[in-house]
Amino acid sequence: MMAACERTNTLRRAGKTQLVDQFLADRAWTDAALALIALELPAWSVRRMVYEDGEWLCSLSQQPGVPIEIDDTVDAQHPVLSLAILRAVLDARQRLAPAKLEPAAHRDSRLLAQCCDNFA
Repeated sequence: MMAACERTNTLRRAGKTQLVDQFLADRAWTDAALALIALELPAWSVRRMVYEDGEWLCSLSQQPGVPIEIDDTVDAQHPVLSLAILRAVLDARQRLAPAKLEPAAHRDSRLLAQCCDNFA
């Protein structure tokens, strides 16, 4: 589980992965996945966890105080709760990755917004 997170080795050297490591050693998979959110995605929180039709739905949010209808959540499903949480963590990391990894000079210029109004 910890190998999926890019900052794990740095955090482990800083002594910040003890809780997750202990949960993993105890095979407390759901607790480990929840602790991983706090470790890897401190700006995110669990918005909801729902078991329906044999699958868990885990939603993560950066703005849990916003009504869910307009919140930009990351949602993942799996029959196993801890794996639904991990899928949501990976999806949230993917959402953050393009902005972090791609330098501005390499972004496609077609994606830049342009103002076409004539203010004269």
